[in-house]
Amino acid sequence: MKEKEKRIDSLIKRAGRRVRLENPHSIREYLLHFTELLDVIPKAVDAAKKYFPEAQLAMDVYQDPEINDCYLVLYIRLKDYDDSVIERLEKAEAEFLNQLVRRRGWIQLTTNFQGPKGYFRA
Repeated sequence: MKEKEKRIDSLIKRAGRRVRLENPHSIREYLLHFTELLDVIPKAVDAAKKYFPEAQLAMDVYQDPEINDCYLVLYIRLKDYDDSVIERLEKAEAEFLNQLVRRRGWIQLTTNFQGPKGYFRA
């Protein structure tokens, strides 16, 4: 196994302890193409947990249906949504967004306004 693949597998394993990985194979494939994100992902997860300690985090690869584009998405899933969600999302994103400048690949912090899925503990 190449060093790059080892780093990706290690990241996925660590992230899986804090984040629900919706499609680990797709996430791994995405990261094989965009390894520059490997050090940004933990920062994105940390920022999301800081501003949403009560949330379930879920990661997936989003495929835009209108154009040939895909990116990592980190969803915030809450039992209850209130007026503070968007402001907290913006604050969390501000903690890692500048790390994406001049890098290939993208990770988007957002919500799909769904509740937690499967087994969940904050």
